[in-house]
Amino acid sequence: MKKAKNILPIPALPIIQSAVMSLAPTFGGGRHDGHMNVLCAYVRGEKTEADLASYLKDNKLEATKDNEFALFLGEKRAEQSTACAAYIASSVLIAPNLGEFLEPVKEAKPKAKDAGPEFSINQEKLTVSLTTKLAIALANSDLFALIAGSLPEGLTVEGYRAEVCRLFGVLAPVYLERVQIHYQNGLQFNLLQMQNNQFTFNSSTGYLFHYDVQGLSLQLGGINWYGRGQIMGQDYVLNVDYFSDKVVELLK
Repeated sequence: MKKAKNILPIPALPIIQSAVMSLAPTFGGGRHDGHMNVLCAYVRGEKTEADLASYLKDNKLEATKDNEFALFLGEKRAEQSTACAAYIASSVLIAPNLGEFLEPVKEAKPKAKDAGPEFSINQEKLTVSLTTKLAIALANSDLFALIAGSLPEGLTVEGYRAEVCRLFGVLAPVYLERVQIHYQNGLQFNLLQMQNNQFTFNSSTGYLFHYDVQGLSLQLGGINWYGRGQIMGQDYVLNVDYFSDKVVELLK
């Protein structure tokens, strides 16, 4: 069957990524690890409603049903799981927070005035950080491939984003389970690069994790497991209703 002239094939991955990132909550216009760590602990059952209330009170934060802290109110509900899952999924799609494992070096003697601060790597924190990043990247691969294969034909870009948001919300509990499944204690890592907006490490399970200005790339045995437009080594392409009907008429 001949394809309509307003339809263009577009890689699914950037559309899925942008949709999921849009679901990650912001506070005061930006991400806030502290707030989301508490909310995610509640979603996992590690904290109670009383704990959420105490956190808000201790930090002098006001939650209403109409503001950014609405997620901290009421009993457990689907949007909280979605928010937590999106926050976690998007954490490997932005520049890594090296403060997770870097610590300032305590100087035995004063440094020159123009010398910047020195940092050392906390190996225990580094292992936890890299284990977490790999688990999240693998869970992203799993769920994004599932979503890409479930999307219908012929939607607009915004239509696809809306459908991705819907599917991700439905699958949020599954995503959180996948992160836990992929989190393996005892893995060994080799930190290869941590400079000039590039962050690279490999794991004893054969994965190569790389982040740079182009975003996340995860490879396994030379295969693009995630990134460079591919998911699990496959090209997922959406036939997008990209142009208006006017274009179709012009091409007749």
